[in-house]
Amino acid sequence: MIGPTKKPQDFGIKAGDTHLIVNDITETVKAYSHDGRLLWELPCLARGQGSDYQYKLRNTDTPPGLYKLGQIYRDYEHVGSNPSYDRTLMAFGWYSFDLEELENQEAKYGRAGIMIHGGGSACGWPKAWDPMQPLFATHGCVRMHNQHLRDKLLPLYEQGTVFVSVYQEG
Repeated sequence: MIGPTKKPQDFGIKAGDTHLIVNDITETVKAYSHDGRLLWELPCLARGQGSDYQYKLRNTDTPPGLYKLGQIYRDYEHVGSNPSYDRTLMAFGWYSFDLEELENQEAKYGRAGIMIHGGGSACGWPKAWDPMQPLFATHGCVRMHNQHLRDKLLPLYEQGTVFVSVYQEG
């Protein structure tokens, strides 16, 4: 597997911060507290629409490395549980979190991870807005179920910095 060369400790992880480990082979994400305690493990995809061994091209896997969550887009809080059709809501789901690169992935691979989000255009509408929508490959993002973003990831984001390590096939 190919993963980060740095760790959250290199960026001052502290009490209240968390570390997500995304594993593209097992299609899971594990959340750990700042002191290494496992908080939860959930399904997720860091899989793109190309080869499982490709992350340098558009529409392929999320580039490996260390990120932190940046800006959040709270679409669920703005439109509620039963919105009318919208391509953006369909593509990104209830919540979207920007991934900020911490290892110069853009310079190293020509691109970096984009976001962690729900939804999924491949689900169609209104299925993409379901709490536990099917997970389909993306264009370089990490995808999780809408409900898990709201109930599991959002509380971590609101309490401190969330670091994200992405591991891909090598």
